[in-house]
Amino acid sequence: MVTAAKTDIRGGSEADLRAQLAEARAALADEVRKSETLARVTQSVASSSDVGSCVQAVIDGAREIIGAAYGAFFYNVVGADGESYTLYRLSGAPPEAFASFPMPRKTEVFAPTFDGAGVVRSDDITQDPRYGRNAPRRGMPPGHLPVRSYLAIPVTTPQGAVLGGLFFGDPEPGRFTARDEALLVGLGAQVAVTIESIRINAAALDELDQRRRAEERLKFALDSGRMGSWDLDVATRAYEASDLCKANYGRRPDQSFTFADLIATIHPEDRPRIMAAIESAIRDGADYDVEYRVILPADGELRWLHARGRAAQTADDGGVRRLAGVSLDITERKRAEERQKLLVNELNHRVKNSLATVQSIAAQTLRSNASPEFFREAFEARLIALSHTHDLLTRESWEGASLREVFDGELHAMAGEDRVTFDYASDLRLNPKAAVALGMGIHELATNAVKYGAWSVPDGRVIVSWRLEPNLLRLTWAERGGPTVKTPTRRGFGARLLERGLAAELSGGVELTYDASGLVCHMALPLRALEP
Repeated sequence: MVTAAKTDIRGGSEADLRAQLAEARAALADEVRKSETLARVTQSVASSSDVGSCVQAVIDGAREIIGAAYGAFFYNVVGADGESYTLYRLSGAPPEAFASFPMPRKTEVFAPTFDGAGVVRSDDITQDPRYGRNAPRRGMPPGHLPVRSYLAIPVTTPQGAVLGGLFFGDPEPGRFTARDEALLVGLGAQVAVTIESIRINAAALDELDQRRRAEERLKFALDSGRMGSWDLDVATRAYEASDLCKANYGRRPDQSFTFADLIATIHPEDRPRIMAAIESAIRDGADYDVEYRVILPADGELRWLHARGRAAQTADDGGVRRLAGVSLDITERKRAEERQKLLVNELNHRVKNSLATVQSIAAQTLRSNASPEFFREAFEARLIALSHTHDLLTRESWEGASLREVFDGELHAMAGEDRVTFDYASDLRLNPKAAVALGMGIHELATNAVKYGAWSVPDGRVIVSWRLEPNLLRLTWAERGGPTVKTPTRRGFGARLLERGLAAELSGGVELTYDASGLVCHMALPLRALEP
């Protein structure tokens, strides 16, 4: 007996129904797998912090979703030199698979993807009319991975900028479906947003890093120049100062320092001028550039500061909202300027005194010598004596010279050391005026000794002695072994310089004794006129 096969209400066999049910379950399982994989890839992409890991997660996950043999992501980057470069990541094939091939060019197959024009999906790309139009090649180059099924999706930002392209291939034709295309289009959109976000964040971090390094360089420059920075809010008078700025006003880094503290530290005589300068900078937007004195609170020390600043931000009404600038301690510069001023004044004083001395020497020499030859010889000798003392004082920075040094300088060129005997207990430091006056006096005594006195004969000697009393220097010049001395009938320049000029210059007394055995000069000079 023949039994009829079971049929369902639609007329299909039970076997067909089971086959359809199995197919539906397989399709559902595949869809669930794809959805789960897509969710996992989406989460991985969203959590990526750099473009390389992001695109690798995309092509690995996308290849798994659609079952492609190979996947690649070609994307564009801009280097530090401003040039655009194309990089790529691979999935399903080692890097060596593309190492010998150039980057893909914008051929007819690749152009829609690189231009962002649309998706290219082909069951067999080798049959596509656009395939093989990549002169000088025709089709895939030798050694290329075998590709028949092809799916390429442009990755573009919401603003339309093309970041790159997703490319997938498989040796078997007909592997990629419209559903695969839809899933990867959505994934491409997400990866575009993620890449753009990563780049924006990287740019922001780079800007912050550059700003931080710029601030560090600025701080280093300010610290190197010992300049403190400050910032004043015009409306609230809130004042911010760097550690160096606080130090300029005698404050520690951990101390509070307000605008009121700053004004209170400024010298009372300078305060109105500084307040007027600040108000002018606020009102007119003028540069703030002032020098003023401050009194440090700890010990009352007076210091000089130079502050410079300008309007850092303007309000909507055109008024200044903030002043910012730097301050520099210029105390040492001010002291140097004062020293320079004193030195210039001192130089002027010395030049005038020197000219007056030269004028006096010239006038006295003219009165003492009748012939031009005698005048020239005496005048030059006296100028040389003056220059000797000036040289000595210059070596000592015009702070003074010792009495013995003055003698040595004047006597060195006129007599050997064996023709002078010194007798004193201690040397004496002379001020510049006393050194010049005594130097000229010693020169006159030595010149007279060479021409007429002890040094005019081979055996003549000079004895120089002095002693210090509480307020007086007593100095004696005594000549021995020379020609017999007679009292002169007239007073020459040398005698007048000693008895009148030297005594007047140093407020003391000078006495010349014409003893038969040799000239003797006694000096009694007050120490207050001699010492520095």
